[in-house]
Amino acid sequence: MTRPDRPRGRGQKVSPSPVKRVAEASGIPVYQPERFNTEETLSRISACGADLAIIVAFSAKIGNDALGAFPHGWLNLHPSYLPAYRGAAPMQWALISGETETGLTTFFVTEEWDSGQICFQERLAIGPDDTYGELAERCAEIGAGLILKSVRAIDDGTAPRIDQDDSLATFAPRIKPEDSVIDWEKSAEAIRNRIRGLSPKPGAYSVFSGRRLYIQETRVLQELDEPSQGRPGEVVRAGKQGLVVTTGEGFLDLLSVQPENKSAMSGKAFVNGYRVKAGDQFGV
Repeated sequence: MTRPDRPRGRGQKVSPSPVKRVAEASGIPVYQPERFNTEETLSRISACGADLAIIVAFSAKIGNDALGAFPHGWLNLHPSYLPAYRGAAPMQWALISGETETGLTTFFVTEEWDSGQICFQERLAIGPDDTYGELAERCAEIGAGLILKSVRAIDDGTAPRIDQDDSLATFAPRIKPEDSVIDWEKSAEAIRNRIRGLSPKPGAYSVFSGRRLYIQETRVLQELDEPSQGRPGEVVRAGKQGLVVTTGEGFLDLLSVQPENKSAMSGKAFVNGYRVKAGDQFGV
């Protein structure tokens, strides 16, 4: 079961999810409901005759009738060390928050989001330069093994069922469009973490000369020898030494940027191509 075919990629061509492509190549029937909690969906999953359902990144609320359709219930893989970062975007918010460690959890689904009993967990270090895309790839690879470990334990009756401590829960809501806008009043480190957490999609951006500029890679600088330190969002260095912008605390060297509807380029190339100069202002 997977989501209906959607427009994907730069050309927005309607195409199937990776789950559907793999399933069809393996001769596995695919069901793509537009809405999950319907009589048709319940009938289909009940007819499977399976003992256990596994759900990963489906983003649908599983109703009580569906939860009771399988003897061993529903097993979910969540990319955080629960009860931390319950919700739709745990990897993104862990990076945005500057965490140096996250994790993976398999748990038994209940009607309350991400609050069911834990089966297995594994901690995962976050590197200082990790982006959401890179972290997601690692989580997918490690998570596959964690699912298999959980299924084997459920099958032989040794699977743990550990209650979560709700008092320790933190939350990771869905990324909203306004979350992508860079606030130059924040510290350079906080802005860099937001960029990492939203890379490659949906991306973090600021407005420059009336158009969006997506910022992909940065470096934090604590001090500069320029006579003008600027105000948050102001360019204080533009030339062979790079493109440096003042923040609420420290300075951010923009190493890689992507103008709206253009290809990515280095900060230096952007300075040359768009005639950026010291004193120019981001965010307007």
